[in-house]
Amino acid sequence: MSTLEVDLHESTGDELNGGPPTPSSPPPRAPRLAIASIASGAAAVLHAAAAGIHADNAGLARLFIALAVFQAAAAITGFIRDDQRASWALVVVNLVALAGWVVTRLSGIEWINGLEFPERPQLADSIAAAFAAVAVAGAVAAARPGARPVARSAVTNAALLAGVLLVPALIDTTSHDHGGSGSHGHGGDAVAIAGSGDAVVHGDDGHADDGHGHSSDTGGGSGISSGGDIDAALGQLVGDQLVTDHAHTWPRPWDPTQTIDFSGVDGVTPQQQARAEQLARDTLRDLPAFADVASLPGLGYQSIGDASTGFEHFVNYGLIGDEVFLDPTQPESLVFRVDGDERTLVSAMFIAGGRPVDDPELVDFGGALMQWHVHDNLCWGLDENDEPKVVAVLEAPGDTCPALSINAGAENPMVHVWIAPHECGPFAALEGHGAGQVDPAAGARIDQCDHAHGAGPGSASQGAPYDPTKPIDLGGMPGITPEEQAFAENLVAATLRDLPQWADVDVAEAAGFRSIGDAATGHEHYIQWDWIDDDVLLDPDRPESLVFAPGPGGEKQLVAAMFMLPRSYGLDDVPAWGGALMQWHVHGDLCFTNDPDGPRVAGTKELGTPCREPLIDATPSPMIHVWITPNACGPFAALEGIAGGQVPEGEAVLCDHVHGSA
Repeated sequence: MSTLEVDLHESTGDELNGGPPTPSSPPPRAPRLAIASIASGAAAVLHAAAAGIHADNAGLARLFIALAVFQAAAAITGFIRDDQRASWALVVVNLVALAGWVVTRLSGIEWINGLEFPERPQLADSIAAAFAAVAVAGAVAAARPGARPVARSAVTNAALLAGVLLVPALIDTTSHDHGGSGSHGHGGDAVAIAGSGDAVVHGDDGHADDGHGHSSDTGGGSGISSGGDIDAALGQLVGDQLVTDHAHTWPRPWDPTQTIDFSGVDGVTPQQQARAEQLARDTLRDLPAFADVASLPGLGYQSIGDASTGFEHFVNYGLIGDEVFLDPTQPESLVFRVDGDERTLVSAMFIAGGRPVDDPELVDFGGALMQWHVHDNLCWGLDENDEPKVVAVLEAPGDTCPALSINAGAENPMVHVWIAPHECGPFAALEGHGAGQVDPAAGARIDQCDHAHGAGPGSASQGAPYDPTKPIDLGGMPGITPEEQAFAENLVAATLRDLPQWADVDVAEAAGFRSIGDAATGHEHYIQWDWIDDDVLLDPDRPESLVFAPGPGGEKQLVAAMFMLPRSYGLDDVPAWGGALMQWHVHGDLCFTNDPDGPRVAGTKELGTPCREPLIDATPSPMIHVWITPNACGPFAALEGIAGGQVPEGEAVLCDHVHGSA
C-alpha cells in the first residue's frame, strides 16, 4: 500500500473513531427580548381576566383593560423590533404594573374606587407581579450594549413555565365572590390582580353560594349559624391565624356599593371577619324585599313611633323570640330614614331575644367588628290601636316609667346592618336615643364614631345644621364627650317627640300654664309655676315652660320648651349633662306682678338690686330652651336681648354655629 493510501486510511479511521468533528453552523437563536415579551404577555392575560370579573366596577375594569392592552402591545413589539425602544417600552409598562402592586399591598390608593384599602398578596396577583418583574429584568438585560440573542431552547422553556403558572393564577382569579349587591371582593386590587380572600360559605341558612355571589336554595334551617360546621369550613378556607397585618381603625366608613372588606382589625379572627362580611353581603341581597313601607303591616311589622328622631323602626314582635338568628329574610326590625312623608329603608336591626348582651354566641359572631346593644331606658305603652309604642325615655338609671307603661329591660340585644352608606361602618348604632346601651364591662362603644375627639372616620363630620325634620347629629363640636353628645341628642329627640302635645294653648292653660305677658318680644312664655320645684327634670311631658311664637292673626305656634331646674339650683350647680352643647341661663333682672295665679313680667332691674314695689323678684331658676323648630344658634339657643338672660360668669352667650340652622 502506498504511503498516500495509508495516510488516507488513517485519516478516515480517526474520524470514524470519534476524532475531531468537522466545522458546523451555530445553534439557532431567538430575539433578545423574547423572554421579557413572554412574561409581559402572560401578565396581560391575567389582567384581561381581572377586567372581566370586575365588570361591576367600570373604573377598575377599564384600568385592568388598559394595563392588559399596554402589556400585550409591549410584548408584541418586543418580538417584532428587538431594539432599544422595544426594551424601554417593556420596562416602563411592566414597572408601572409592579409599582402598582407594591403600593396597593402596602397602603392602597384612596383616590381609585375599589383600591382604597391595602390587601394581602394572593396567588393570582403575586404571579402577575412576578411576570412583570421578569419582563422588567429581561428588558433591562437586553438593552445593555453587547447583549446577545438567547437560545431558542431557553425561550421554549420560558413559554412552558409561563403556561404552567397561568393555570393556577387564572383559577385563583375567577374563584372569588364578585357578585351580590356590590360586594366585589377585589379588596385592594391594584394594577396587578389581588385575590380578596372573601369566604363564600353560608351557615345553615339554607343557601349555598355558587361562587359568583348568587345563591340557590338548598334547604336547611334559617339564618346564619355560628356553630361548628361553619367554623370548620371557614377554618379550612382562611386558616386559624389572627388578622392583624393592617391594624386599621374600626369602624371604617361604609359604602355598600364598594368592596366588602372588614380585614385588618386587631383581634378579629378570620372566622369572625368572614361571618361579618357574609352577613353584610346577605343583608344587601335580601333586605330590599322589605323596602315598601306600605307592605309592612301585612308582614307583621309595626312602627314604634320614633319618626321624630329621623329614623323610624318597624318591629315584628313575633320574630323576636323565635329560633332564627341573623337572617335578613326574617329581620326582627327594619329601620327607615325619615324625610317628611318619605321613608327609605336603610338598615336591618336584628334582635336576639331572651339573652344577655354578653351572650358568647353574640360576642363571638363578629368579634370587635360588631357590638350588640340594648335599650334599657325605653318605656313601652299601647297606642289607640293597642299596638306597642315607645311612650317615654328614662333619662337616668333608676328612673321609673310613667303610669300604663313598662320598661322592657335589657334582655333583647340588637345590632344594625346598614344597606345604605354610613360613616361609622356597616354595623353602626344610631346616635341619641337610638344608640342604646352596652354592657359596662365592654367599655366605650366601638360601633360609633367619636365625633368629639376625631378618633375614627367620624372625625371628618362637622355636624349638621339643626333641622328637626332630619336625623339629629350634634357631633363636630370640640371638647364634647360621646356621653355628653348622646345626652343632648336624647333630650332633643324626646322633646321633638313629646312636646307637641302642648301645642294647643287651651290645653296648656287647662294644665296650669300661664303666660308671663312677653308676647311683644316675639316669643311668649307660658310657665307652670307648680312644676318648677318638683322632682321632674328635663321631661317634655312635664315642661316647666312653653315658648310660643305669636302670629299676626292671634294664632300661637309652639316652638320650644324651656326646662327650668328647681330654684335651689344655681348656675354653678347645673350638672354637666350635655357639656358645652347646653348652656344654661338665668333671669336675674326681671320683675313680676304679684299675682298668685300667674305672675307676669312688668319691668326690669339692675342685677343685684330689688324690684320696685309693687313688683316682686322671682327667685332665679337655671333654664334652657330646646327648640322644636329650626334656630340659627342651634337646638339649645337662648333668646336675644332682654329675654336672653345671664349665662355663667366668664362665658359668652353661646350661639352654636356648628349646628345652627341657616
